Amino acid sequence: MKSLFSKVCLVLGLLALAMSASAQQNLNFSDLPLINSPAPMPTGYGQLTWGNFFYVNPYGWSEAGSGFKLGPQGEDVVFIGGEICRLSGNSCYGTLIDTRGFVAVSANVAGGYGPVSITATAYNNGKFVGSVSYLVASQITTLKFPASWGVITEISIQAGGAPGDFVLYSLSLYTLGG
Repeated sequence: MKSLFSKVCLVLGLLALAMSASAQQNLNFSDLPLINSPAPMPTGYGQLTWGNFFYVNPYGWSEAGSGFKLGPQGEDVVFIGGEICRLSGNSCYGTLIDTRGFVAVSANVAGGYGPVSITATAYNNGKFVGSVSYLVASQITTLKFPASWGVITEISIQAGGAPGDFVLYSLSLYTLGG
């Protein structure tokens, strides 16, 4: 009887977890309107708040570096950049926030104007969870986020180099509560 009760509790726990988690999202930004001048990422896109991230049609933007133009024409890319980065000495931060929580899986990225060092730092309700550093060339690279982070509420991404050097082609994550 004790074994049956344990199994029922386990099944109910897994069911509750499954109901609170939505399916894996693969954001590739192809459904954003094509624009030829950078604009801030819309809040709520992919259930996230995007801090200091911009999107643009790289084939229509004259300032796009070679790392911006690695995807298909007719799709926007997302990047960290803009004038704010120039004011901070070419060190730039972007944040992805969802207060309900999410699990970051991977991202397809490139250096917009050349190689760039990236540091991704994860937080859960303001508490430090972990940090990982990557070196990204001006070709599409897949970054795998540490599974040990588990559910987080924020990723802060610091990119060193020229403003706009961190280009995001797609982001894979699981969102919760949504």
